[in-house]
Amino acid sequence: RSSRNRLSTRPSILGGSFSAVSRPIVADKKSGHLSQCIGLRSILKKQDQKKDVFILNQDIISFPGFLERFLVIFGEKIYLFILKLLNPSLVELNFDLVICSGSRTAIPAYLLAKSSNAKIIYIGTPKFRIMKKFDGIVSTKRDLSDVFKVIPTILPPTKFSPYERDRISASNSLVLIGGDGSGYDYGEKDWYRLAYEFKSIETTFINSRRTPKYAWGNLKDNKGSKHRFLDLETTSFETMQDAIDSHGNIFVTADSTSMIVEIITRGYFVNVIELRGPIKREHHHEIIENFQKKGLLRILKLTELNRSKPKLNPEVRKFVMEERKSLKKQIMELI
Repeated sequence: RSSRNRLSTRPSILGGSFSAVSRPIVADKKSGHLSQCIGLRSILKKQDQKKDVFILNQDIISFPGFLERFLVIFGEKIYLFILKLLNPSLVELNFDLVICSGSRTAIPAYLLAKSSNAKIIYIGTPKFRIMKKFDGIVSTKRDLSDVFKVIPTILPPTKFSPYERDRISASNSLVLIGGDGSGYDYGEKDWYRLAYEFKSIETTFINSRRTPKYAWGNLKDNKGSKHRFLDLETTSFETMQDAIDSHGNIFVTADSTSMIVEIITRGYFVNVIELRGPIKREHHHEIIENFQKKGLLRILKLTELNRSKPKLNPEVRKFVMEERKSLKKQIMELI
């Protein structure tokens, strides 16, 4: 078989096969980046979430970060040429729009786009000069250089879309926990306190890839009789979405922008828990505080759980629908 046939018919761990003309995603292994790409593609055109997803070092050969930076010093065109030699099958595929997120994906995605004469959009803050050639940069930052074709958005897209109908929600709680990062540094006592404060509340906990093993273990060792746990690594998207839809109150630790945004894009109000800190401010905090001003979430300390609000809020869903409509309009005008 030709290299093209091998690529278009082989099964992917993400499922599906590669179609002749579609809107592919180039992603790294960060779930937040992939979620944004899937969300943007869904806003533009409904497509199977698992279809046409190229993962770096799985579907596309790329270099380690330090070697990539070294090659880029000598010129992005040289790096692009080397990638083309390493990935001959990519240049035989045909797409109309390539979507990527995460700086490591930028040059491989550009190769994929230019090889099939496709448009290309990046989600996030641009870091390579080659990105000024992209057809659009979707970003929450509005102060980027004019050399980039910026499509500003208050609410980044995610793989979750607004719910279509209200589900009867109980008074139970869903707690999504992150870990150190985004200006936060937690200690063992913080995880003990989290378990204690939800001790008597019917609660489902969901971890993330950043959740320390000892913290996840602490929660389970100190669980209440009404507690259950879902491990993100073994939880399907459908189960995750069902958990979000079936719980009446939703809490997310303040360090996880991606999980907070995912809940909001589902159309629900979020209670954001600050276990401790932050020890330093980042762009992440500006985004969260802006959401709070717009009435999409409430930032709480663990001792303030009584001030939490239920997830159902029609104004949140209305805001999400308007933002998605605006984002689609801006992108279609640009491409």
